[in-house]
Amino acid sequence: MNLGRLHGGWLVPATVAAAGLGFWSGQRLLFPLVCMAPAYPLMVARLLAGQRRRAMAAMLIWAATLAPVSVALCLWAPEQARETVLRGEPYTQEMLHWIRTGDGAESRPARFLVEHAVHLAIFVVLSLATASLASIYFGTVLLNYMAYYVAAVLQAAGGAPLAAAMAWHPWSMVRIAAFILIGVVLAEPLLARIRPGRVQVAGRGRWLLVALGGLVLDATMKAALAPYWRLWLGRMID
Repeated sequence: MNLGRLHGGWLVPATVAAAGLGFWSGQRLLFPLVCMAPAYPLMVARLLAGQRRRAMAAMLIWAATLAPVSVALCLWAPEQARETVLRGEPYTQEMLHWIRTGDGAESRPARFLVEHAVHLAIFVVLSLATASLASIYFGTVLLNYMAYYVAAVLQAAGGAPLAAAMAWHPWSMVRIAAFILIGVVLAEPLLARIRPGRVQVAGRGRWLLVALGGLVLDATMKAALAPYWRLWLGRMID
């Protein structure tokens, strides 16, 4: 079977099944690895077939599937989620404290810009060193603990759908998409060394500029909207 030709629709049920299996394992380090198992080989196969755009599409479909599935799993079995989602509880308590008091990095650009820069540096190094295997694992951990937080907000708001939608902060969605683009593009140099002549070369710089623009938009939106966003969320959960 040529994985590079598989339609993205195959990825959706595979991601749902993988997330459920990883969650059921109860293993914090294994859960993200199983979640990414359907997507990473497909991304590599498409890159090796010179299909960068299709690789990006696959990873975006995967992230858009995993996010709500992880939320559903955390709602379905909160005790299991507390044991399984790496950094889920500390991140959620930090974010709920910010919502209720305004005290936190979300409302302080001087703090969150440093954090974003550190995350970006780690992501870039891991992408280049491992053809994005380790960086996508890192990103999966982040996506899962964000889902844990969304589930906590939804529970605190009595199940109001608007609360769940708002807990996926729009700047975070932009950042996730930007990191996906970076992960796909920066997987290419190592893959090109392993399989010369197979990986697309042209256009990398353009996509990295698009991703950089997304990160700038993320920081700008966060600085402008976060102080108000926490007030809106606070009214729903208090």
